[in-house]
Amino acid sequence: MSSGAVVDDDWIDRNVLQNPEVREALNDTAKRLLPICQRLAIQEGCDKFADSLRIETGTRPGTKSPTGIKRPYARVIAGSEDAAEQEHGSLRYPRHNFMNRAIAQL
Repeated sequence: MSSGAVVDDDWIDRNVLQNPEVREALNDTAKRLLPICQRLAIQEGCDKFADSLRIETGTRPGTKSPTGIKRPYARVIAGSEDAAEQEHGSLRYPRHNFMNRAIAQL
């Protein structure tokens, strides 16, 4: 016997994707991650990188999703002009990998 629960696109949108508790949980994780990442950057002397970190929230457009689902997100973004080089490494900067190291400490 089935439980009688019907999960359609409207139910998912209403109870998961647009649910304030889901968005709050995503924001809470990003808020916990931000200071950890900032601390790691400051410890390694990358003050400009640490100062450029911020939280960005929104909804994905759903254009790449086969079902077109528009999922919410909250993420930590580095806004300095050389942030990608500092994070992933280049000829000018060693690889710091702040984001992955911060995630491991959550």
